[in-house]
Amino acid sequence: MTTSAIGWPLRVWFFVELFFAVSATISVAWHPALTASNFAWTIQPEVMAATIGAFYAALAPVMVLAIFVRRWEMARVFVLPGMAFTYAQLIVTLLHWDRFAVGTGPFNIWFASYLLPPLVFLGCYLWQQRRAEPMSWPAPLAAWQRRGLLALGALFTLEAVIGLVWPAWFTAWAPWRITTLNARALAGYFLLLGLLMLSMARENDPDRVRLVSPFLILLLPVLALQIARFPEQVDWRHPRLALSAMLLAAVAALGVSLARGRWATTLGGAAGPRPTL
Repeated sequence: MTTSAIGWPLRVWFFVELFFAVSATISVAWHPALTASNFAWTIQPEVMAATIGAFYAALAPVMVLAIFVRRWEMARVFVLPGMAFTYAQLIVTLLHWDRFAVGTGPFNIWFASYLLPPLVFLGCYLWQQRRAEPMSWPAPLAAWQRRGLLALGALFTLEAVIGLVWPAWFTAWAPWRITTLNARALAGYFLLLGLLMLSMARENDPDRVRLVSPFLILLLPVLALQIARFPEQVDWRHPRLALSAMLLAAVAALGVSLARGRWATTLGGAAGPRPTL
């Protein structure tokens, strides 16, 4: 199987996405107590802002690596989940418009980062796929890896959909206070995690899924560090903490196993011929 180069529109967009990811990381991961002035809306308590920031911080390395990927098939795993995630967060923004600091610089960055990507990602996906060879699986993932991705991906996606439609799923049972807006925003990040794992299972190829593995590995430790910054705001005996930690530990273990291998191939090194099955 031959592979297609990433076109300049998608490559430029990866730089834009990195800017959005870094901006959000600085605003809510580094300074969760300053969201009233540094972010699109005021997030309280601070541990909630730190939690949202953890998703951006864990995802940022993937966006850095995406800049160096040369072949479409190695970046495809991220594009449709990214489109769905940004579309979901755009809907959340419109549903809770009155809670946002509309007209401020941080809000404008937030709004642009979710208004533009759905159409850009969809257009780039369709354009690139027209030039790509049919998908093949000559060297698939180990059976346990693919089953793990499907099971955990489906679980996080289901919880995300429930949280987006019925935010009380998070607000009524949480280790700290969560507003309806924050619950729906958090569900959006769960949606990204779930869909990325399902997309990895669909790609079913070690080289084609490796790009996303740092996000799976980093999410649990970054979340733990962020939450630990505000111990007085957390109910440490709440069962959701232990359940989430176990699930994210399984996600991290999968990420470690999927990170192994030929990074040079994933990022752009020459790959041998792969016949279509």
